[in-house]
Amino acid sequence: MNNRKLVYALIAAALVIALIVLLIRVVSGAVSVVNSGFNAVLGVVVVLALVIIVIWMFAYAKRH
Repeated sequence: MNNRKLVYALIAAALVIALIVLLIRVVSGAVSVVNSGFNAVLGVVVVLALVIIVIWMFAYAKRH
């Protein structure tokens, strides 16, 4: 009877550990997706800023 309780305890511990590992991987994946999205938005903002600067430079050169 004591061995059966030990086996159940080990199985329960293994399931809890597996659940914790799965939760950590899901959270890590979500953070990775958010980080990638932020980098994409930041890249678009930088490209737009550069385009605006170039347009302003040509407009300024045309006036002067």
